[in-house]
Amino acid sequence: MSQGALCAALFSVLSVSSAAASKQSAPPSGAVLKRVVLVARHGIRSPTQKIETLNVKTGRSWSPWPVPPGQLTDHGRADLHLMGDFIRHYYAPFSGLGGAEKQVCPHTSSLFVWADAADTRTRQTGDILAQSMSGGCVSQAHSLAPGQKDPLFNALASGHAYADQHNISAILQAVYRHDEAGALPQDVREAEETLQKLFDPEGCGHTPAICFTAPARLTWKKGAPHASGGLALSATVSENLLLEYAQGLPATVSLPASSSDDSQIALLNMVLPAHNYQSETIRRMPALAARRGQFLVSAILALLDNKVPPSPAEAVFPQDAKVVVFAGHDTTLDMLSALFGLDWSFKDQPDPTAPDTVLGFELWQMPDGKNQVKFVIFHQSLKQLRETLPVADRADHGQPQVLQSRLCQAETVCTPEVLARHIAHAG
Repeated sequence: MSQGALCAALFSVLSVSSAAASKQSAPPSGAVLKRVVLVARHGIRSPTQKIETLNVKTGRSWSPWPVPPGQLTDHGRADLHLMGDFIRHYYAPFSGLGGAEKQVCPHTSSLFVWADAADTRTRQTGDILAQSMSGGCVSQAHSLAPGQKDPLFNALASGHAYADQHNISAILQAVYRHDEAGALPQDVREAEETLQKLFDPEGCGHTPAICFTAPARLTWKKGAPHASGGLALSATVSENLLLEYAQGLPATVSLPASSSDDSQIALLNMVLPAHNYQSETIRRMPALAARRGQFLVSAILALLDNKVPPSPAEAVFPQDAKVVVFAGHDTTLDMLSALFGLDWSFKDQPDPTAPDTVLGFELWQMPDGKNQVKFVIFHQSLKQLRETLPVADRADHGQPQVLQSRLCQAETVCTPEVLARHIAHAG
């Protein structure tokens, strides 16, 4: 099958995605997919804090986890493998990796995976994606030495960039003052109030109190802002409730007079707005995201322009790699959302950066020879994560959403050059 026929086959698959998910038109007939860059969040992990610490902070006894804090679970590995397998089949007409269970592995793979070395969970995620997306032909992801801070994923943590503490602190303090004056979004306020009723219904007025509505406080640690107070507590607790549910553990709290799966999903939909708002306020702040993600953005833009990505790390990207994957964190997805002007949400998953969520950048060559970038997002529903179901096992058959970039709203097409110009201007 010719390259054009392969891409035509893939285009027919891509066309299944909901047209309502994007204002951008699908690539026209005759367009050829040239490269795919994917950025994935790691799989289901245990809370990063010890359970004993969570118990003290919330006044409740949380379910024990089968792994130490911040580590992938076997359940999470299985879910992640399903995501990798789905993406392998999805891009098979283009990548040549194929959907067959048994295949002859090529001497050089069209797949290249680079994982954040800072954490075990991201290194393991990279390995799982390398194996599942290659049909077993690639056994391991590439990365820096285990535990080393990788500037591609966080240039602040690695010491390759520095945030403007004065400017960022001023922005956040203004947001917090605005929220405390009554401007906090209603769904966020309701999330805090729901958590308050479930964990400490007596409210914040007694001692000791677990207070989910306490004023936000800002500190600066290790070159980055850190929030505490009611919103931060609500964000942490709501995320841990989601992880607990996805792992299949007994619920720490439930809505009154109910403990069914549907009720627990309803609860997660009620409380996750606190987590999402905290992420939007801090992680997606352009002034912070631009510093933290400058090297990853440069690498993605270079890959979309068929150039050698500049990197202060040891990453060497093969020029013949058709599919390049970065295995990182939810914070990685948040910063790329901010820098590329992307927003997304899911009806069956309240966390837009939940475990295994994958952001895709597709480089298409148009019939006139010009290049166009399309943005897609893959995800798993709460039910799929909890029950380890195939990604295709839902109403949309697992098809990714096609996203609209705010950077290209005034453009006919979203080209690598347009993206680079807007991002450089914003920086």
